[in-house]
Amino acid sequence: MNGKLDGKITIVTGAARGLGRAVARMFALEGAVVYALDVLTEELETLTAEPGDIRPRTLDLTSAADISQVFSLVEGETGKIDVLVNNAGIIFYKPVEAVEVSDWDELLAINLRGPFLCIRAAAPGMKRRHSGSIINVSSNAGIIGGLDESTYCASKFGIEGLSRALSKEFTPYNVAVNTITPGHPMRTPQSEATYTPELRKIWKDPLELAPAFVHLALQDAAGINDQRIRAWDLVQELSKTQP
Repeated sequence: MNGKLDGKITIVTGAARGLGRAVARMFALEGAVVYALDVLTEELETLTAEPGDIRPRTLDLTSAADISQVFSLVEGETGKIDVLVNNAGIIFYKPVEAVEVSDWDELLAINLRGPFLCIRAAAPGMKRRHSGSIINVSSNAGIIGGLDESTYCASKFGIEGLSRALSKEFTPYNVAVNTITPGHPMRTPQSEATYTPELRKIWKDPLELAPAFVHLALQDAAGINDQRIRAWDLVQELSKTQP
């Protein structure tokens, strides 16, 4: 690693598993201080065995008070938040008539309300310092409807809309706001339960996609901003220009 994120204070939600874990590990390898947030405390704590400065903190994204407390803790310990990766999310597949109101509320609370609350908590410091990068993990389901995915699609369409609006708000403060999708099948606990044999043949380790997050973490409003990025495509582009 080249220390690309030396001195950066970063937050990654959903960091216990899958893509979030890979991003947290890659950020730490590149020199960042990483606050790794998740509700899965035991799995989260295993990140302390990874190289770099990873600081696990248990976070319930459905709790506005919990989010406010954790983000205040980060600001209090470090004085700033440079990068926020809103990665945490859940999914289920049900026809709309089978979706309970509690199902809808839980998924939207984690996938859309949670990122809103995290951004709201990070916003004052980023705006005051005129510096920062917000990376919101989206999906193809944020632009294309999927069978039995009405709730999940609603959350990811919401992430896209939230991000596009926030980019207008944050650009005058030199803060980049982007959405990112994997752009390639990944091997995660979720995909291990849902992928077909054909997709399993081509899935990538999430660590192979993490360099795209590093690149977005380095952006400000004058760089990549207000974009919807496919991580795998960006990784391929970077491999052509970087040693």
